[in-house]
Amino acid sequence: LFSLEVAPSASFKMEGLMRRFASQGLGRLNKQLISHTAARASPMIHRNISVGILRENYDKWERRTPLSPNHVKELIENCGETLDNVYVQPASHRIFPDSQYEAMGATLREDLSDADILLGVKRVRREEDLIPNKTYMFFSHVIKGQPENMGLLQSILDKNIQLFDYEAIATDITDSTGKLKKQRLVAFGKYAGIAGMIDTFQCLGRRLLASGFSTSFLNCSQSYVYYDLKDAQRAVKAMGERISKDGLPMGLEPLVFAFTGTGNVTNGALEIFQLLPHKMITIEEAKNIKSKPGPHKCVYGVMVEQKDLVCKPGSTEPFNLKHYRENPSEYKSIFHSNVAPACNVLINGIYWDERYPRVLSKQDMTELYKDGHKNLFAVGDISCDVNGSVEFLEKTTTIDNPFFSWNPMTNKSTDEITSEGVAVMGVDILPTELSVESSKHFGDALLPLLKKMIVNRHHNDSDYQHLPAELSNSCIAQNGLLTPNFEYIRALMERTAKAVHHAIRDPHILLRIQGHLFDSGLINQILDVIEGLDCHFEVEECNVTPSISGAARVKSTLMIRVFSDDDDTLNNVLKKVTLLLDLIDSAEASMQHFDSRVQTSSDSKASTGKGKVSVLGEKEKNVLVLGAGMVASSLAEYLGRSKHTTVTVASQYENDAMAVAHNATRGKAVCFDASRPGDKLRYLIEEADIVVSLLPAPMHPIVAQECIALKTDLVTASYESDEMRSLRKSCEEAGITILNEVGLDPGMDHMSAMKIIDSVHERGGEITSFSSVCGGLPAPEAANNPLLYKFSWSPMGVIRASQNNAQFSRDGKVVKVDGSDLLASAEPFDAWKSLNLECLPNRDSLIYGDKYGISSAGTIFRGTLRYNGFSALFHVLKNMGLFEQEETGAASWNEVLENLSAKRGFEDLRSFIKYCSNGDKVLAARTNGALEWLHMKSDTPVSDPSSVVKSFCDVLEQHLQFAEGERDMVLMHHDIKASFCDGSAEHHKCQLQVFGDGKMTAMCKTVGYTAAIGTKLILDGDISNKGLLLPTSKSVYVPSLDLLSKEGLVFEEQVRHYKDLDEAV
Repeated sequence: LFSLEVAPSASFKMEGLMRRFASQGLGRLNKQLISHTAARASPMIHRNISVGILRENYDKWERRTPLSPNHVKELIENCGETLDNVYVQPASHRIFPDSQYEAMGATLREDLSDADILLGVKRVRREEDLIPNKTYMFFSHVIKGQPENMGLLQSILDKNIQLFDYEAIATDITDSTGKLKKQRLVAFGKYAGIAGMIDTFQCLGRRLLASGFSTSFLNCSQSYVYYDLKDAQRAVKAMGERISKDGLPMGLEPLVFAFTGTGNVTNGALEIFQLLPHKMITIEEAKNIKSKPGPHKCVYGVMVEQKDLVCKPGSTEPFNLKHYRENPSEYKSIFHSNVAPACNVLINGIYWDERYPRVLSKQDMTELYKDGHKNLFAVGDISCDVNGSVEFLEKTTTIDNPFFSWNPMTNKSTDEITSEGVAVMGVDILPTELSVESSKHFGDALLPLLKKMIVNRHHNDSDYQHLPAELSNSCIAQNGLLTPNFEYIRALMERTAKAVHHAIRDPHILLRIQGHLFDSGLINQILDVIEGLDCHFEVEECNVTPSISGAARVKSTLMIRVFSDDDDTLNNVLKKVTLLLDLIDSAEASMQHFDSRVQTSSDSKASTGKGKVSVLGEKEKNVLVLGAGMVASSLAEYLGRSKHTTVTVASQYENDAMAVAHNATRGKAVCFDASRPGDKLRYLIEEADIVVSLLPAPMHPIVAQECIALKTDLVTASYESDEMRSLRKSCEEAGITILNEVGLDPGMDHMSAMKIIDSVHERGGEITSFSSVCGGLPAPEAANNPLLYKFSWSPMGVIRASQNNAQFSRDGKVVKVDGSDLLASAEPFDAWKSLNLECLPNRDSLIYGDKYGISSAGTIFRGTLRYNGFSALFHVLKNMGLFEQEETGAASWNEVLENLSAKRGFEDLRSFIKYCSNGDKVLAARTNGALEWLHMKSDTPVSDPSSVVKSFCDVLEQHLQFAEGERDMVLMHHDIKASFCDGSAEHHKCQLQVFGDGKMTAMCKTVGYTAAIGTKLILDGDISNKGLLLPTSKSVYVPSLDLLSKEGLVFEEQVRHYKDLDEAV
């Protein structure tokens, strides 16, 4: 009998259902099987069906109805042969009066027990009002296991109710990126957007009034005040006419409305906005109109596209929407820097969940306020995700109290709209404010589906599986059981029954699991594990997508927080879920997790532990990555390829840590403030098999001391400092490996150079000349600005590096360059004939005589590459005083430049620039053009009046960033000459050229992969030497270069052989 109910290809479903049945008792199982068998054996009797329309009683404002009187009329006319009656529960608050339903042929009746199919909009208020053995259709809000509705669902099961949820009625469509996704068929469409826009006008009016501006927006009432949409539209048009005639108040800047999203919600909002006198403009145009004087007789609208909301750090490829949707954790939000400073009202209609960067975080808004950008007056968050895409939507609002004010400087909310914050509208039942149109729209979509259901029931077939797919997939419960697609909710129901309220700050782990969770049965087994360990959990996201025959397999996502006060229990959850992922290969699953636990003592238990977890007989390894900067993603991706390695990413910000951890098959994210390491650092290191520090170099000694104390290996990509070298003896005594300088430069330069140098030494030769240069540059097509440079790292770092002292040897003579003259010492470099390059000396080259064993070489030089002309122009800017820490002495850049000129005795800026260019007219003209291009010869305000150089760095960062689609480039070149005892000589040239791509920048590849490979070699025991190491030994560079070549990072080598040294010269 059981096999009749379950498809042979879905044995996991049978197994899951048997397990769930067993928990309910065999008696119930037998009873239901007998009942079902009897029903199938009964002769088929055709009977007419009755439909009932429920009175909405869940919220006093809910005036909508699933079918209007006209829909009832159409239903009766079209289904006369199969429809017995349409019953309507009387309701004086319904938007359509009862008399209209009667006029269309419906029967008013309080008791709906004669109806077979009962329709509502929202769930019933009281569970005891549910009528047993009926079919219900309404928004149940149980799909994510919402705790407040689990009691409702249990009553539905207990009363043998068949439940269809409008939210799940959907069809498969292919979006613009080619990805298969679900499109809801029954919804209230654009009316949330329409009502939300109207309400936001009122919200804006109150916020402007708080700032002393009386505007026509105050005269626009909330949507519910109007009987229907036509009334509301007339009121908005009248408001627009007053704006067009009288203009907005003097002193009020042009009002810019920014719209996010492209769906029905946003289209509805635009429909109302465009009733006002308006102009649709670009983001750049919005930035430029802010200085336009009033009074303004129109408003401005900006459509914010996905590429305006986020960017992939370090990427030079054009924005790829498909890649973003599939890999959202690789992106960061740029709305706060790109759009927010230019807009006054945000209308947010975008879909969001925890995988995606927020549109506006609290931190973003606080930074905007600190920078003086207080122009965002109001936010209409129509999407209404609490603490979601707009993080400071801290609560949903009601029609009674639709607005609140949030202050970014105090992080506090108040119901009073004040001038000290952002006014927020977050009503969560907006469509009911326009009940007439939203009900008509909803009924238009529902009616065709209802007709199909009536026909199905007429033929005495109530089995949901015989309905069209869009309906059958929306059936949550039947015959007292959850349907297979929604069986996962069972564990959520049982969780709720014994739930204790937990706050986000309580000890928990956040698991993000992606794979074929439903088809493999993995989701049920994960929930079994959590239940079995008696943990409370909360589902943040449950996107379960069963595979459809003939369609591409789509991976589902489960994001779940698991709470427990016992560390061992949470550790056990991780171990068992990890084991499940490894055992169930068909799931093709990966997992990342965030650990909220803040340990304050070395006695605390770990969430993973070094070497503690054994999966299928293989030892688990835990790599701790400190820092989540621009090169961390490639490191996590490389080390995280093995399902036996957990990559733990520690960063001050959860989102950054999760974004990097997402690159690993087994990724874990933890919050860690490197400025206050303390016991948390000790705890993290104690639980790691190896540590990779991507923190600023001054932090490395602190990390190293903890690693020595806990006998844990360490890898860094930074230069080995004197402070690090002072730890050599302690490191050796602890018996650990600390591998430094394993990145690009330093790192790959050491390895590739030492490969040549060691080869020469092993053959009895000696190095007579050594030159090594490296540079991170924009690709040629992206070097499209006066400085021929773009910043993939801190502009302040570049400025400081350009003032370092340098020394090197050339033809046996030591050359010393003072930091003040470094930029003037650049020389042409022609190793790449197609690139016009120059080279600057890089710090102290002479120390490499000992490091590389080449002290006898007449030339030892290390340099930094730039495009030709960069150094000369940068030198002029330095001479002008733009690298100084002194106060700006003015509020705008043109005044700053005039002050710098006057301070040095010049009456005009042009003469000053020529003087700083040492009389070079061409260079002076280039400098003048660069200052204009950087908008520094205008009234552009300085960002930090306390420091010229900090404000200048902000200008560089703003204008010299990589644009979407632009690539970076890494260049490295060695020129090495050698002589041998027999008088022969060799000339070696070795070079590397790497470009960024859509996945990662060239800098990310070369630094991250190199550090990851050094880490892996230590973990695997291929580097066994202890103490402080550099990648200059064969045991390090030989396997490292081999593994780098497998990632496409290959050096091109040329060598020329000469019979004698004279021939070589």
